[in-house]
Amino acid sequence: MRSRWRTGVLAAAGAATLLAGCGIRVSAEPSPSSRPGTAAVASPVPASEAPPASPSALPSGTPSTSPADPRYVIPPVRSSGAREAALAAAIRRVEAAARVNAALPAFDQLAASMVARSGVPGAAVAVVAGDTAAYVRCFGLRRLGSPDNVTEDTLFQLGAVSRSYTTTMLAALAGEGELRWDQPVRCVWPGFRLRDRWATREATFRDLTAQRSGLPAYAGAELLPFGYGRSGILRRLRYLRPAAGFRAAYAPQDAVFTAAATGAERATGASWVELVRTRVLAPIGDEQTVLGFRAYATAPDKATPHRLVAGSMVPRDPSNETVFAPSLGVSSSLSALVSFARLQLNGGALGGARVAPAGLLAQTLAPTTAVAAGASGPEAAGLGWMVWSFEDRLVASAEGGLASGTGAVVGLVPDDGVAVIVLANAYPQGVALGRALTKTLIDLAARGAAQGDWLAHEQAQAAATAQGTTGLEARGAPGDAGGLAAVDAERVRGLVLPPEAPAGAAARARRVYAGVYADRYYGRVTVRPGPGDGLSVRLGRGETLRYVPWNRDIWRDTASGTAAVFSVRDGRAEAVTLTLLAFDGRRGAFARAD
Repeated sequence: MRSRWRTGVLAAAGAATLLAGCGIRVSAEPSPSSRPGTAAVASPVPASEAPPASPSALPSGTPSTSPADPRYVIPPVRSSGAREAALAAAIRRVEAAARVNAALPAFDQLAASMVARSGVPGAAVAVVAGDTAAYVRCFGLRRLGSPDNVTEDTLFQLGAVSRSYTTTMLAALAGEGELRWDQPVRCVWPGFRLRDRWATREATFRDLTAQRSGLPAYAGAELLPFGYGRSGILRRLRYLRPAAGFRAAYAPQDAVFTAAATGAERATGASWVELVRTRVLAPIGDEQTVLGFRAYATAPDKATPHRLVAGSMVPRDPSNETVFAPSLGVSSSLSALVSFARLQLNGGALGGARVAPAGLLAQTLAPTTAVAAGASGPEAAGLGWMVWSFEDRLVASAEGGLASGTGAVVGLVPDDGVAVIVLANAYPQGVALGRALTKTLIDLAARGAAQGDWLAHEQAQAAATAQGTTGLEARGAPGDAGGLAAVDAERVRGLVLPPEAPAGAAARARRVYAGVYADRYYGRVTVRPGPGDGLSVRLGRGETLRYVPWNRDIWRDTASGTAAVFSVRDGRAEAVTLTLLAFDGRRGAFARAD
């Protein structure tokens, strides 16, 4: 009787797919009032649009209609222990879906309030539960000053959420035997090299996508202003000193993550774009997600980035993330991300198509390297995901914030089969909003009420983070102006100068400094007389920095306040340290090369 009751409840909740994976046949039909999605408050997706009894959530014994392709064949669950575990998982997911549906009215009110308070011009929010979009709602405008509203099909740049697409592709390749998570990248790409010989020899696809190479945070990003392309940056990583032991620490590294995608390209002979499109997007019928900047820039329905300037949101040009596209270059819509989230929650299968084996895809959500310990528990890096705990639940999140002005958050609660997706066209407000809505939904479903003002909490965290500087911004505090003229290059790393030069400061003639200087990691910089009494410093074939006299052989960058410190002997500069490029293990020291 108990088994029949459970079967009836699961069938009524639309979980026939889950039971099929357990070897249990379901004959009962769900009533209209009990179908998933009926409790959604804003723009719910009707249950009739969800694939009925498709083997998308757990393996089913029924083969797909494409048996010739092993990606489309769902293996059966054979052992009784596996059936019992699958049944327990199905019951948990059905119960979780019921709690989420009950929480949606309150969530809808809080979501509307949080979006308004966050200040983002536009946002798109979805909740996945019970293998369907239980909640979908869009807010605001694609661009301030334009009448076009955000819709489910509006494209947003995803930033670092792109990594989850790349690791899903790698899991698909691993399932087809074209590479392995624990295979050294050098086996398929002999040209891969880091400064550490052990890391060069042993670094695997798992290591690179877990971002535990030992290189400093954002390694390679500081080379973008020099005008290097992807191959040039990846080649120069061999000259960068590690900041930690190999596999000892996590650090976000778009270049290293891109190196993993390059390894997949070498293993298959196909480009990253082709691999993601054919191995991930096409099998799940995703025709909206675009790969690379050009496709986003030419799309008619896209969100414009915004940043807060002098208290007002201002539209900004989008970031061109072509160089690190496997880590930052995916753009997608809310409706497409719902399918992608369902694919992750369903163990790599969706609508009868298997993209990747469940075990191999599950490794992307497994913790690999500790990142931090918070009030709710430890946080660790997965493969393209961050893994943490909240309300006694394992949460995997992919977050992308681009400085141009966009934020994206995809939060998964894998055991419950629940996902929260938030897209917004402002940074950092969009990321804070996504984190807050994820925690709010979990609170509502687990405890029946939000346990705090999560938006205020996340905004405070974002403000604290903004107090530090990132990327190529200067590090450190202003030094003692009185003795700066005599300090050596080792001591001025990260130096930021005050605008006012010391009293009586004087500079040498600019011809003393003119010339070409070089560093193995950065390459060349060219110093020439600049406008007025300043100096121009060209970074490779890329950007030009402007410096003004500050104190004898120390010049000040007018944009960042950082210094160019020259070492002069016999009336000719022999070296220069650019403190803009001297941080987190980078020396920023260039020797004369002409």
